[in-house]
Amino acid sequence: MVNVVRGVSNNPVSPLYNASAPNLTGQAGSLTTLLDAVLVNGFSGFTALGWTIGQTTTNKRQYIMAAGGTGFSIWVDDAASGSGGAKEARCAGYATMSATTPTGTGQFPTSSQSSIGFGAVIIRKSTTADATVRYWTIVGDGHTFYLFTETGDYTSTLATFSFGFGDFFSYSSSDVNNCMIMGRPIENTANASQGATGNFYESMPILNMMGSGGLSTTVAGCYINSNFTGIGGSIAFGKHSDQAKMGMAGGGTIQVVGYQGSINTSTTNSTWTNQFFYPNNPDNGLYQAPIFIHHSGFVRGYLKGLWCPLQNQPLTHNDTFSGTNNLSGKSFIAQNTNNVTFNGSSQTTGMVGQFFVEYSDTWN
Repeated sequence: MVNVVRGVSNNPVSPLYNASAPNLTGQAGSLTTLLDAVLVNGFSGFTALGWTIGQTTTNKRQYIMAAGGTGFSIWVDDAASGSGGAKEARCAGYATMSATTPTGTGQFPTSSQSSIGFGAVIIRKSTTADATVRYWTIVGDGHTFYLFTETGDYTSTLATFSFGFGDFFSYSSSDVNNCMIMGRPIENTANASQGATGNFYESMPILNMMGSGGLSTTVAGCYINSNFTGIGGSIAFGKHSDQAKMGMAGGGTIQVVGYQGSINTSTTNSTWTNQFFYPNNPDNGLYQAPIFIHHSGFVRGYLKGLWCPLQNQPLTHNDTFSGTNNLSGKSFIAQNTNNVTFNGSSQTTGMVGQFFVEYSDTWN
């Protein structure tokens, strides 16, 4: 049963709401308590996703995925170890772990790729380090999970900070290293804007433009255990979807999942060749596309159960719908993703994107 997709939320307005779900706050240990319950132990009305706990100490855990996938694990440090204090947690992926230092093999990202602590990315839990309850939604199975947290940083329009870890679908049948992590590459900031190095502080909603960098352009905070050949260690990756329907034409360097409109990057205004309106007039359709993983000039595969809306934020946060045609039998929930702001000229423009997430059936 571990490969059956399950979704759960502590938000009373969510269709995935479970009144027994643990709350997430800006306090040390609240995230590991939540992940203990959802990934490992379950609770009233919710069957755990089938993960196990390996190395463990106070407010720190190694969560090992169920059999049948890569078998890799995620280390979560929720002990207020970083500059963000209890508002944030540090985490990284591992092939194996042997101690809580943390010590292990196959770490991604590595300490040379990330200057955060032991070499980590960030899960933002809350805008305040206190007992204020923050709503969250998790969708996952025994090998992959996605976390969307209403941290309180962006409330008008409401948007979440997002995080993902686990196996993705690889186009290579011999790929045994197809495990990714997507987290924030910076600590202790609510800002989701472009950093001084040109990287964006919120990695999961960012899609690369297929410009001069093409399929070699990566996104900060996104890492895979290693190349599909197994040679070498942790490697950064980028993401793309159906750029033609999303419509950005020039001036920009990135797209945002589920968003269309003018973006200011650096000092250049992007332009759109079209707006793909919802609903699509000929068929009254709602359109989405997979989110593909690329690096080193090739497409490695695509993310499980995570979809890019191709129209401009077409639904309301927590809306659900049923798939049709080749997606018949699947259920989806919309999750707004945080407000990305672009600084670099006198103009600052904000946007809210949106994911569609499969929360029932199996991911394929």
